Amino acid sequence: MEQVASQIGIKGIREGLLISVPDRGSFADLVALLNVELAQKQAFLQGSQVALQVGYRKLDKEYLRQLQAVFEQNQLELWAVLAEDPSAREAARELALATRLSGSQTDLNGNFLSQMPEPGTANTVASAQPAQGGLILKETLRSGRSIFHEGHVVVIGDVNPGAEIVASGDVIVWGRLRGLVHAGALGDETAVICALELNPTQLRIADQIAISPDEKRGRTIPEQVAIRNGQIVAEMWQK
Repeated sequence: MEQVASQIGIKGIREGLLISVPDRGSFADLVALLNVELAQKQAFLQGSQVALQVGYRKLDKEYLRQLQAVFEQNQLELWAVLAEDPSAREAARELALATRLSGSQTDLNGNFLSQMPEPGTANTVASAQPAQGGLILKETLRSGRSIFHEGHVVVIGDVNPGAEIVASGDVIVWGRLRGLVHAGALGDETAVICALELNPTQLRIADQIAISPDEKRGRTIPEQVAIRNGQIVAEMWQK
């Protein structure tokens, strides 16, 4: 079971979370492993929408209902099932679950396209999925937008008031940070938060919390926030 557990992957995507599970092993083992994994990370993941990637695992409607219940118990919403097995995709559609991600190289039924579109064509969509545990977002995060990612997060743009980022690693904002950011959300006290302009509603690193002072600053400088001697401090960011 340990070997299978290590194959459960969780990462952030534009639509919420992508959770990948192995397509081998019994369904009972899969449910048990998901329960353990989600319970351990509930505070980090809760409230998110989930796309579940199951590979060639065969799942009928009853199995999918059980998986929906597992996610609901952990305050997560299953909205998509990405499957290679046609019967699993059909069962997902019968439960009103999506079978593809927007911009993915699949047709509307979730089948992989035999020929990829040429770069620069209208159907080409830049991948938002990160490599090596990092998530890069080239956009401004507006009020109401929430990003949850198990790894580092880089935003090339602003983080507006009312937007939030929760990451298990570092958070880098190449722009103005005026929303809420929680770095090291799984307890990493070495995580840092960096921004070209730092004026957040709230910052968190691990279990430490800091609120931006009310007074206005003069000239803005790039800053890095880290835990020093048990408290959050801001210092000049040496880029």
